[in-house]
Amino acid sequence: MRFAIVSDVHGNLPALNAVIEDAEKNKTDSFIFAGDYCLSNPYPDECISRIRNLDKKYCIRGNEEAYLENLIGKDKRSWTDGQMQISYYCFQKISPDNLEYLLSMPEQMKLDIHGVTLHVAHSSEAFISDCEHREWSTAQVAMRYQDRWITPEVFCADIRRYFDENKRFQGFLEDLENGIYIFGHSHIQWNYRTDDGKKLFINPGSCGLPLDCMDMGIPYSILDVLDCDHIAVEERRVPFPVGEYIKTLRQSDQFIRANVWSRVIIREHETKREHLFFFLKFAEEYAVRTGDMQRPFSASTWEKAYELWEASLKKEKTL
Repeated sequence: MRFAIVSDVHGNLPALNAVIEDAEKNKTDSFIFAGDYCLSNPYPDECISRIRNLDKKYCIRGNEEAYLENLIGKDKRSWTDGQMQISYYCFQKISPDNLEYLLSMPEQMKLDIHGVTLHVAHSSEAFISDCEHREWSTAQVAMRYQDRWITPEVFCADIRRYFDENKRFQGFLEDLENGIYIFGHSHIQWNYRTDDGKKLFINPGSCGLPLDCMDMGIPYSILDVLDCDHIAVEERRVPFPVGEYIKTLRQSDQFIRANVWSRVIIREHETKREHLFFFLKFAEEYAVRTGDMQRPFSASTWEKAYELWEASLKKEKTL
C-alpha cells in the first residue's frame, strides 16, 4: 500500500492541487490527511471540496477545526474584534455541507495495513507528549536557523541527533506499541525510525504553509507499506510559485476582511519561517502596555500592534 501523507493545508488550494498531482504521478494508492484544512489562506471551502472528492483518503481533524466549531450558533454581531477575523472569514466562506463534513472527522485514527498498525493524530503530543514541540516548534526552528536556508539533510541530522539523545522521548518509545505514527501540526517535515525499525514517526510538514526554513517547495511524504519488514518513507518537495501565489492572496477577499492576519501569513510564505507567534507576543505586550484587556484583541489594538511590529522589523533590518 502506498500512501501520500499530507497535513496542514490551511486553505491553500494551489499547494494542495500541486501535492495531489505529484502524488498521483507517483502512483499512490490513497491519501492520509492529518488535519488543519482551513485558516490562513483564502480557499478553505475549495480545499475541503477537493479532499471530499478524492476517491481514496483517510482524514482526521486538526486543532484549527475547533475554532470553526466554536462559532456555530454564535451571534455574528459580536464578531467585531481584530484577532479572530480569519476565523469569521473562514466560517462564512465554508458551505454548510463542507463544514458538517469537516467536523464529522475523527480526532484520531488507527489503521491496520498488511499487519502494520498506523496511528494518525494531528499532533505528535498524542504519542510523545511535548518531546517534539518543546525544542522543535516553528518558533524555535526560526530562532535556531535564523536567516539561513537549510537543506533536508541538515534538518534530518539535527532532529535525529535530538531524538537519539532525548531521554524523555526514548522513554515514551518503550511504552508505544510497534507501528507507524503519523501527525502534523508543527509545520516542519521530518521522520524518525527506531534502530530496530519497529517504530516509525512521520511528520509530512505543512502543505499550505511550510515553516521549516527550506526554500524548496511544498512538502508531503510518501509511505510504502508492504509488510512489517518492508516499510519505506520518502520526503517530497513539490515546486510552487510562491511569488505568484502571494499576488493572488493580496487580491483575495481574505486580504480585505482579515488584513493583518493575511499580511503576517504573506511574510511566512516569503521567509518559510514562523512569524505569527512573534506577532501575537508583540500584540500582547502592546495591549498590556496600553491598558487594553480585551481578548480577543480589539480591531484597533490588533491593527496598531501590527503597524508597530512591522515598523520594528524594518528598523531591525537597517541596523
